[in-house]
Amino acid sequence: MTLGTLWRTFVPLVLLLVCIGALIFGYLRLRATEKAMGFDGVTNMVWVISQTQVEALKMRAVLAEDPDDEGQIGLQYDLLRSRIDMLTEGPQFRFLQALEMAETVKAAVQPAIRLDPALRPLSAAEKAELGQEATTLARTLNRTANAAMVMEWELLTTQLTRYRTAMAQVNYSIGLGVVLAIYLGWRILADRRARLEADLFRRQSMRLEEDLDHERAMVSHWRDFAAVVSHQFRTPLAVIDSAAQRLYRRGQPASDEVLQAKQGTIREMVASLDQLVDAALLIGRMDHKMDLPQQAVQDLAPVVRNMVKKLQSRYRDREITLSLEEERFVAWCDANLVQHSLINLIDNAIKYSPPFEPVEVRMQRQGNQVVCTVADRGPGMTDAEAERLFQRFQRGAGAPTGGTGIGLWLAQRLAELQGGRIEARPRPEGGALFSLILPEAPQDVESKI
Repeated sequence: MTLGTLWRTFVPLVLLLVCIGALIFGYLRLRATEKAMGFDGVTNMVWVISQTQVEALKMRAVLAEDPDDEGQIGLQYDLLRSRIDMLTEGPQFRFLQALEMAETVKAAVQPAIRLDPALRPLSAAEKAELGQEATTLARTLNRTANAAMVMEWELLTTQLTRYRTAMAQVNYSIGLGVVLAIYLGWRILADRRARLEADLFRRQSMRLEEDLDHERAMVSHWRDFAAVVSHQFRTPLAVIDSAAQRLYRRGQPASDEVLQAKQGTIREMVASLDQLVDAALLIGRMDHKMDLPQQAVQDLAPVVRNMVKKLQSRYRDREITLSLEEERFVAWCDANLVQHSLINLIDNAIKYSPPFEPVEVRMQRQGNQVVCTVADRGPGMTDAEAERLFQRFQRGAGAPTGGTGIGLWLAQRLAELQGGRIEARPRPEGGALFSLILPEAPQDVESKI
């Protein structure tokens, strides 16, 4: 794992955990502070001491005002005794021990407990003593209440100090959480922006790559066009040059018949060159989806007859035979492209066949397809060579000099553009068979022509 990946993945995760931890810590500290700020225990103890002190003072007042009212004295003593019992038992007594006033308070309440009117009637001297002990108890409780209030203020001061510390910790933790949250938000926005920029860069790269592929395709197209011109135009130009030389050869002027024949040959070769230019440009347009074959229902029988007739006039010293198994061969194709494909196949057969050996052209049906086969008597081919023949610049073994190995590739491309194909296989009697296979016209369309 790279350092950049570690920084983008694990560091934000750790920071997020720290942020959550800081917020949780702040929440817990607030809860603890809330609990620590309670002073109910001390406040309650001060209240109990104060109430006991009040009852002691009331006891002294009852004894002073009407010492003979036994009922009122007994009632007030019961109230005082209940406060004394509350003060000297349970949590209150433990609080007095924490104040170090337990023994003092205990010593102050013992005489009052001893002079209980409910145990026996009190004499006048005992009533006076009880009043004096109530006064002493009130004073002791007053000092105890003061000590409790002092302790309460000390606790309050300590708690306030702890509260300030806790609040500072809470503020720091919340501040840290906010800072980390802001940083993580910035990181998220920065990463998103980086992803958007990366996506934009990728789109631009793809667009540039498409433009580069388009330029490469254009360069390849013009390179192929130059190769086609070099291959296909050589023979017509040679024929035109030969005819022109015959016309301008020094010596006896050519007869009208010769002039007419040579002019016809030149015009025919120029027409052939024009067709080749159209075919080469058509391949380029179709490769770039700029044009499509003009396919229609065509009877190929007259098309092939005329083409063979023209080629026979071009190659006067070679024999080109044509056999048709039927009178009509209706196919779904572009007749112009079919002629170009077949011309390439026949030119290839003538090139590879020995002199004075015929080239055979045969048309037949195979299922729902129209097949036009060109047979030569050349050196033939192996299965491996048959697979490579339709690649650009590939030539079979024993190929004659001249040519660039692009004629069969051009013928195959023209066939494929019409939904057909060309198949090559060895001829049993020697040589090779090249079959142009085209789809047959639909029955409902064919019946209308």
